[in-house]
Amino acid sequence: MRNLKFVRTAAVTAVFAGLTLAAGAIQNPNSVRPPKSLPFETFHNSTSGPETRLETEVPETVGTDNSNFYSVRPDYRRCVSPLCGGYFVKRVNQSRTRCVNGRLMSECYVAEIDWNGQPQVKEGSALVRGAILLKRYPRFGNLGSLRVEEFWQAATDREPAGDFYRVRDRGVRCITTPCPTHEEAKLNTGRTRNISGVNINSVGASNEKLSEALAAMTRAEGVIVAGNHTPVTGPGGRSVELQATQFYVRANAQADQPPITNPPPAKKCFKTGCSNQVCADHNVVTTCEFRPEYACYQRAACERQSDGHCGFTRTAELDKCLSRARR
Repeated sequence: MRNLKFVRTAAVTAVFAGLTLAAGAIQNPNSVRPPKSLPFETFHNSTSGPETRLETEVPETVGTDNSNFYSVRPDYRRCVSPLCGGYFVKRVNQSRTRCVNGRLMSECYVAEIDWNGQPQVKEGSALVRGAILLKRYPRFGNLGSLRVEEFWQAATDREPAGDFYRVRDRGVRCITTPCPTHEEAKLNTGRTRNISGVNINSVGASNEKLSEALAAMTRAEGVIVAGNHTPVTGPGGRSVELQATQFYVRANAQADQPPITNPPPAKKCFKTGCSNQVCADHNVVTTCEFRPEYACYQRAACERQSDGHCGFTRTAELDKCLSRARR
C-alpha cells in the first residue's frame, strides 16, 4: 500500500514539474521557439517561375480604383544592365513600398516596366497604377518589373508637392459657401471626403489641359491632383479647398472603350461652365466662383485642336491676357 502511494505521489510530482518547465519556457525570452512563417515573398523568391505577382500591403478598406498608384523615375546610374538603367518606383502617399526582395523601402528598383500594350509616356512626369512583379534575369536573379494597368500624365513638368488625390466633381451646387462640390479620395488609402472645390489654375498648365481636366472631373475617372488644403469659411460653415501643385489626366481613358467601326462626326466645340471658362463638346458643370483669368476666355476661340480635343486656341493675345490675370 505504501508503495502504491509513493508511485502516485511521484507521478503527480512529475506532472507538476513538466507544467512548470513548460510555463518557464514560454515566459523565458531566450528559450527556443519554433520559427515564424516566412514572408510570402520569400517563398516566391525561391520557388516561383520567371514572373509572379508580388503582394503589396494594401489596407483592406482601400477601393480598387484608388490603390497601388506609383510614381516612376528613371535610373541614370552607370553600371551593368539590368542592375542599373531601370526605374525607381514608390507608392504615393506612403513612406514605404514593398520591394521584390521582400523589404519595405522608401522606393524600389525594378529592371523594366511592362506597359501591358499601352502607349508609353514620359516616366518622370507620370503616375501609374499597377503592381510590382517578381521577374528573374539570367545571372542577375530577381530584379522585378512594374506591370502597368493604367497611367496618368502630368499637365506640366513642375515637381508635385503635397499628397495625391483622385478628385471628382459631385455635381452639387449651393446658394452659399463653402459648398461640398467635389469628392477627394486619397490614393493608396481608404480615406475619402467632400471638399469645397479644387484650384488647378496655379499649376501653370495650358488652356487645353485646364479644360480637359475640368471636363474629366465630371466623369468616372476624375483627375488626380497633387496638392495641399487651405481652409474655407463662410455662411455655410467651414471646409477646405484643394490647392493643386500638379494634376494628372488619365492618358488612356479611351483605351478601355471598344473600337467604333463607324464613328459619328465630331461634335461642335462650345464654351461651357458657369463662367464660360471651359471649352468642350458637351455641357460641363463647374463651380461659380469667378477668377480674373476667366475674362480672357470670353474673346478666345473655342475649337477642336490638333489632338482631337476641344480647347481654346492659343494666341499671343490670349497668353498675354492670362499672364496679366495670374499675377
